[in-house]
Amino acid sequence: MESLPTPHNSFFHFALSHLPNARGLIETQLSSAALAELKLDTLQLETGSFVDPDLREKFSDLLFSVELANAPADAVSKQMLVYFLFEHKSQSDPLTVLQVLSYMVRIWEKRVRDGECLCPIVPLLVYHGETSWTAARSLAGLIPTPAALVEYQIHFQPPLLDLSRLDDAEIRGESVLRNTLRLLKYSRSRHLVEKLREILELIGQALPAAAFADWVQAIGVYVMTVNKNIDHEQYKQTLASILPTQFEPGSLADRLLIQGREEGRHVGREEGREEGRHVGREEGREEGELIGKVLLLEELLGLPRTAKSELLALDTETLRNRASTLQSELRRRTN
Repeated sequence: MESLPTPHNSFFHFALSHLPNARGLIETQLSSAALAELKLDTLQLETGSFVDPDLREKFSDLLFSVELANAPADAVSKQMLVYFLFEHKSQSDPLTVLQVLSYMVRIWEKRVRDGECLCPIVPLLVYHGETSWTAARSLAGLIPTPAALVEYQIHFQPPLLDLSRLDDAEIRGESVLRNTLRLLKYSRSRHLVEKLREILELIGQALPAAAFADWVQAIGVYVMTVNKNIDHEQYKQTLASILPTQFEPGSLADRLLIQGREEGRHVGREEGREEGRHVGREEGREEGELIGKVLLLEELLGLPRTAKSELLALDTETLRNRASTLQSELRRRTN
């Protein structure tokens, strides 16, 4: 899976770059009349970004193109662009409508520079805060305008999918999309602990094993970053309860499942020589889990991995404190 600048951004890009998810989102949010104008089997992800670099941690732009169903054979452009902007914060952003419009203008400007004609753009905004969206939904709601000047203003209101207002049964789409949206809905909630197993299980049932391994990795990075109730051990236990098989050696899923156990055996042997086999096994198991957690968190943060020999020389309390510090830093980066 391609690495992205932050774990938080990574899951949004990963999940909605999955074409069946993107198509499902379009199908559930557009009217039947609008869908009849699109050849959805031509949907493809466009490259490039139209988001300001200083806003990358707040927004993740994904641009898709799809051919029009009824475009004239000699049309200069047969494509309709569908633009997705995903809200990354838990609070409503008051300037979101303006930001979405500015990205659309940049897309049009690029097409003009490239000698292409202007085309329709459909923005779709997904919001997954813990409380309902309260910011302006339209430019009219954002810009106070005297009644006599209203007819001279731009009328723009991007569609908003507010997951905080929906019960799980109201979230539409195929299994992977539906459970992706459920994961976003509960991402910061204490309820994710009880729902994560089902979400992973349903996504796993809908995907080939090889593809599911990538999803396990992306979901693991995401939930361990943004949810204070789920750490390395909690996620590993959840995976172990639903995974009948191992993943490719070296993958995050593989490490989550076996790294702590193998480190534990190694440390257990070392400690056992000095303090007896029973004590060595028990202490080694805990220290091995902590060493695995430290190494994983260092990787998620983009830090140089500490040598195992150095970690093996640390006592349990020091390892525990180091893991706690790294976990706090991972969460701080997305607040």
